Order: sequence, then structure tokens, then C-alpha cells
Amino acid sequence: MKNKINVDIKKALIQKDQATLETLRFLSAQIKDKEIEKGKQELTQEELDSLISQQIKKAQESLEHFKNSGRTELVEKAEKEISILKSYLPEQMPEEELKQEIKKIMEENKNINQPGPLIGQAVKKLGSKADNQTIARLIMQEFKKQTG
Repeated sequence: MKNKINVDIKKALIQKDQATLETLRFLSAQIKDKEIEKGKQELTQEELDSLISQQIKKAQESLEHFKNSGRTELVEKAEKEISILKSYLPEQMPEEELKQEIKKIMEENKNINQPGPLIGQAVKKLGSKADNQTIARLIMQEFKKQTG
């Protein structure tokens, strides 16, 4: 993954794609920081996916602020950044498939009667196959169906 990011940084330099270049340089710096934090060990694929997901989440939060402030040029920049970062994540599980997985997790954990711990279990199990907000939303929907 790191090699792919470095190759893509070089491509962005050659193509003079400033948005991609900035996004990937920042991501590369974040990866290096995490590796230093870990004692110079390379990050696992799971850790890389988590780091990229965190960056996407931050960009989405910024996007909302920019939309609310009417900053269209920054909205476009944030949308492009999100698009670039998402291309480095594994393909997301379709929502129908995700619903089935969540139902299985809820069946396996019938003794848990709060949505919070269920969300934690689902996020651990599904990892980077789906984004955490979607997992939480679907669990809340299922939880309301079962309790409501």
C-alpha cells in the first residue's frame, strides 16, 4: 500500500495534479507518524485502512462545515480529497449484505440489550468492509425494530 501511495505521488507530480499530490503527501506523512509511534514498525493493512478511514471522516466533517459556511471552493477540494482517499480502501460491502451480517451479529449477541456494545462488536468484526457510521445506523434501525 505504501508503495502504491508513493508511486501515485510521483504520478501526481508528473501530471501536476495538485489535489491528489497534497492528499497523498499528507496521507504518507500520517503513515510515517504512525510507524514512528509504533517504533518504526510497518503498519498492517488493517491499521492502514483504519488510518485512511480516519482521514476520510475528518474530511467529511470539514466538508459539512464548508457547506454550512457556503465555501464552495473548499467543498470541492474536500470532496476530491474524500474521493482520492476512498480509492485506497478495500471495496465496501453492499448495504443488503451488511444488513445480513448485522443480523447475524445481533443473533450471536442476544444477551446484549444496548446498541452501543453491538456497534462495537460489529465494527470489530466487519472492520474496513463498511464504514462505521453505516454500521451504527443499521444497528440502530434493527435495534428499534426489535425493541419497538
